[in-house]
Amino acid sequence: MMTTMPAMKKAFCSDCKGERNCNVHGEYIDYASDENVWERKEWLLLQCCGCEHVFVRTVGTFSEDYSYGVDDRTGETELIYDETTEFWPATAKRPRPQWFPAYCFEDEKLEGLHGVMTELYGALDHDLLRLAAAGVRTAFDLASEALGVHTALTFKQKLDALVDAGKINNLDKDRLETLTDAASASLHRGWAPAPSDISTMVDILKHFVHRWFIQPAIDQKLSERSAVLKRTVPPKLPRPKS
Repeated sequence: MMTTMPAMKKAFCSDCKGERNCNVHGEYIDYASDENVWERKEWLLLQCCGCEHVFVRTVGTFSEDYSYGVDDRTGETELIYDETTEFWPATAKRPRPQWFPAYCFEDEKLEGLHGVMTELYGALDHDLLRLAAAGVRTAFDLASEALGVHTALTFKQKLDALVDAGKINNLDKDRLETLTDAASASLHRGWAPAPSDISTMVDILKHFVHRWFIQPAIDQKLSERSAVLKRTVPPKLPRPKS
């Protein structure tokens, strides 16, 4: 009995991090029109031929979103419809740091910080930049609280308290002040951050969190492994007397 091979499409695989051949296991076309206006959305259930990751890709077109180009064969002007491509699960647009696994946040005081940063990266994956800005500010709040700063203080007072406690220097303070002001502008002053702005904010936050929470956890793990190694290594034999 012959079996029908599934159709194949090129698509970005979030596990392989690149364009891959994918088997098409399902397809649905959603089309709607109203007089001269129409909208089309193609749904594909795909499986990567390399890592076998299964995901959904949608490609949407709208009759009013288009540009003009030139046909290479005829030289005539042609209409080119803009396409909006989305994936589910969403592709990770900002890779999680290698240290992001929860073991680096084992302290109970850091559970909230890990949860907020997880949601922050989820917002980045879906281009929810204002929500990402809110996540950055909330993560700073929780991090400063874990360092012993009172939650009722203003952002400026929190930064001053971190300097007084020797947790950050004036350069760190200037960066974090820019971070908190950018987050406030996005939430309260209608500023729409660009992806590059959010990227800088996340880098500042990541540097702060890594220095005060992740590196100490890594150092502790390394010290524990070093102690085990020390017990494993046989002791030196005493030198014979000459």
